[in-house]
Amino acid sequence: MYGANVLTDQHQVLAKRFVGLAQTRGQLPVFAIEHGLDEPALEVLRRSVSRQIEEDPQLAGAVWSWNYLPLLVAATEVGYRYRGTGTDFWPVLSQELGVEAGPAFRSGLSRLFELGHNKLRLARPGDSPWERHFPHISWPIGNSVVPLEIQPWLSDALRRAVRAGVSADDTDRLLEYLRALAAGHASRRFENWLLQGDVALEVIRRLLALESEGWLSGSFLARVDRDIRKDWGALRAITEARKTVARRTARLTQIAASRFVLALRDGEPRHLGIRGPTLPAQLRDEVIAALRIHGDRIRAVDGIHVISLRAFLAGGEIVLKNIAPFPISPLRRDDAVDLDEGIAQTTLERLQPLEPEYFAVESNGLAAHAVFPGEKLQPESRILQLIQAGDDNSVETRTLETSNPSDIEFLRRRGFLIADRVPTLRITGLPAPGASNRFIEDFPILVSQRGVADTEFLLNGAVTSGDPLSIGGTDWKAIRPDVGLHVIEPVEGREHDRLEFEVVEPPDIEPAMVKLLPANANVSDLETGRLEIRVTAPLALEAVPIRIRVVSPNEPALVVQGVIDRLPARLAGRSSVLREIQTKLAGQRANENGLRLHVEAEGLLEKVFSLPPVRREIRYDGETGEWTRSGEDAGAIPSITATVVAPLLGAAGDRSSGGTRLVLPDAADHEALTAGLILSGSESTRLRLGDRRRVSLPALLREPTSSENGVGIIELARANVAWQLAEANDLLGNWQRRSVVEELEAALIEQLCGARWRRLEAGIDLSILSPHGALLRCADALGLVSGEDLPNIETAHDQEFLRERLVVRLREAVPDISEALLQWTEDLAGELDLAVIDAYEDLRQKLEADGIEAFDEVDMARPADSWRDALERSREIPLLPMFRPFILPEARWSALIKPFYSELTEDDLVDLLDSTHVDASRRPGLRWLGRSEIRTMLQLWLSPKAMVETEGWREFVAKGLSDVRTSRAVRYVALRRKLALGDLPIESAI
Repeated sequence: MYGANVLTDQHQVLAKRFVGLAQTRGQLPVFAIEHGLDEPALEVLRRSVSRQIEEDPQLAGAVWSWNYLPLLVAATEVGYRYRGTGTDFWPVLSQELGVEAGPAFRSGLSRLFELGHNKLRLARPGDSPWERHFPHISWPIGNSVVPLEIQPWLSDALRRAVRAGVSADDTDRLLEYLRALAAGHASRRFENWLLQGDVALEVIRRLLALESEGWLSGSFLARVDRDIRKDWGALRAITEARKTVARRTARLTQIAASRFVLALRDGEPRHLGIRGPTLPAQLRDEVIAALRIHGDRIRAVDGIHVISLRAFLAGGEIVLKNIAPFPISPLRRDDAVDLDEGIAQTTLERLQPLEPEYFAVESNGLAAHAVFPGEKLQPESRILQLIQAGDDNSVETRTLETSNPSDIEFLRRRGFLIADRVPTLRITGLPAPGASNRFIEDFPILVSQRGVADTEFLLNGAVTSGDPLSIGGTDWKAIRPDVGLHVIEPVEGREHDRLEFEVVEPPDIEPAMVKLLPANANVSDLETGRLEIRVTAPLALEAVPIRIRVVSPNEPALVVQGVIDRLPARLAGRSSVLREIQTKLAGQRANENGLRLHVEAEGLLEKVFSLPPVRREIRYDGETGEWTRSGEDAGAIPSITATVVAPLLGAAGDRSSGGTRLVLPDAADHEALTAGLILSGSESTRLRLGDRRRVSLPALLREPTSSENGVGIIELARANVAWQLAEANDLLGNWQRRSVVEELEAALIEQLCGARWRRLEAGIDLSILSPHGALLRCADALGLVSGEDLPNIETAHDQEFLRERLVVRLREAVPDISEALLQWTEDLAGELDLAVIDAYEDLRQKLEADGIEAFDEVDMARPADSWRDALERSREIPLLPMFRPFILPEARWSALIKPFYSELTEDDLVDLLDSTHVDASRRPGLRWLGRSEIRTMLQLWLSPKAMVETEGWREFVAKGLSDVRTSRAVRYVALRRKLALGDLPIESAI
């Protein structure tokens, strides 16, 4: 009774709040998530609900009809955290409330939500396909307004809309634009969410302007903002959108150009760099939005590395390999896209550094930045005049002093302004890179006047009070001005005692971070290759050692090491390090107990992740061969069986067979296709490794459904997904699964893209698809890495070692093949000759270290034109030019070959395909293949689990049969994405 009284009190408090909200909203709904309770109060509420559930777990008693609001709030809190497809809600709610959420409980909960709607105007679900498919969980999820699942998509869509120039004040156009983006955006859930026009517009408006007023409760919007800030990608997206909306002005004309910078050692130039301008945060955002570079990174001709665009626009530097000659317009986009017109090109042109003749040595004496006529030079500064910059990477300079009368006159004649005297004011702080009068926010500005103690200062014309500070016998005052331009002067000073300075926000740089994809990854994702590891860093680090350790209960730890070429990077499921982990995990029972995954980027960070076992609501009984569902709706579910010999999903297989078989429940696709098990039988070892002749498929039909004449695409796709997502219980079963999947995928390729495409793809040599692997292949074909003047390497092991060293040495000589062709000289051909010589020398030293008689030191030279020919040929190979005749029209091919696929997200890939789409339907306003169909076709190749969780996926895939050109474009994009991430099919060895 005490528990019921507590529940009644909590119900009355909540009812009073919801009634108050309803009275101010007219016809607008009230949401259970607007309860206004903090976490301790919610915990008390959950305990009260749990005690009452112990007495009435079916929710059938009168107590629930009087005191239903606490239960609705508890369920809505679970709905707010929802990220799944309908299967993740009930287990979490059951765990939090201690209830078996069977059919009676679910129906009762919906009845109580209906009661809340009728009495208090709590929001009711809409009529979207998703809400009709999940009628019970749509109540608590709908009452959470904007669940965590939606927030990253919404943040990204708002950034895209703002970048596209859509005004936040034009609500109708903004919502229309977001709906266009959401058509196929990550899942139909976001598209369905936007159908709630009033709610969507209120959330969007309030998220873009947090201080604005509206009808949704401010405490809830503040909570959403806090949760968005916990997701780095969502935070970056919404921050950019907010700043652009709040501060958008036509200020791109104010962009300062970058400048060449000389690094000095003992006063002499040692290398050349390009230093970006130090821009205020809002202008940085506007420049980034204008450039529209995938990955927001920038590079330079002859540059050693790329750099984050945000860091570059905050004064970051790109180091160049050569000090001379100075490259003309050296800055390049890092996404291989060539925008020849519009604001992107104009903005990049404004950022290009001008070729200088004079450099001002900075106060630390370690660098000198370019200065130009018309600029003001300070007294007692040192200027380097560039006398000669030769083609042999040499420079000759002359030193000028602004304290020397003759040098002052020389500089004035060339247009420089020289200050008459050194200002008596001194100002310091945390300097922005390369700017003596710009300082980073969040650090005090220190001001002092030479020869005067306890000076009063005017900041922007008003007396400022600062904290006194003594450093090294000098009295300073610490002030904290706002971001922006400022003028400071002594109260009793003269014109030359006045100084201008600027305070800028610190650069918003991507943190050092390790992230797993998918976000709720489990052991099965690691074992089946669906898991990806993303490693980021503030700097574009290269050759980063990575160490992965897997710890499983009662099993020895597994350790794998590798090297990441460049950060940020993604380690895909078929990368070498993860493939090695998968091989070592086979045979362990990690899926029963879960495991811990330790990821260490050496010298950067280490992160530990817990990978739980797969939570299954449907379990297989090996004795009966049937499946059972947990909970009150438990019951036997028959099995669907397939074998390696006949991999298509049958009605009922022969369980007595001794071969490897796939079993899965005869249930809906989103449950059945993700729950399969691969069971290895006693006859499995008879299958010879690499022998796929036993895999038998019927004739292929270019039809959605199967018939007696052959198999249709839907049945083939279902089998492919089931085999890919099934859990294998041993290494042999896992290997056989991969073999079956490759056969099924090849058949799907033939159905969608044609037999000629399938044969072309089967003949690809994966070893040459890296840029420098392709260069080696072309160089070998032209006789540049072998011949009579080079040793003949006979053993296969030595040949493989030499190939590896040749690739490494060629990469050192030519880091960027495209830039090498742009800057081609015969000297570069000599460097490539030396790279070949060094590779042979590496082999010779290895042989000697192993005690094997080696060849003599080598020397060789090849014609420069032959090396250039090899470079030109190799540039095309990683683009898979063999598919060019199949990607039509030509404009589509030109667009698809340009991006760096390793940097693109799934949404970016859909955008890319959609922007080049030529629809099979020629009727205005009507598309045969929209964004939803394109996304599903892409997921068929890249993320089959997400595909089968999409309502209507069968129809979407089947539509691809009627548009072979788009099917080929989608397959090409998927193939380039897999190659960019190293997610390649590699034959397993047992």
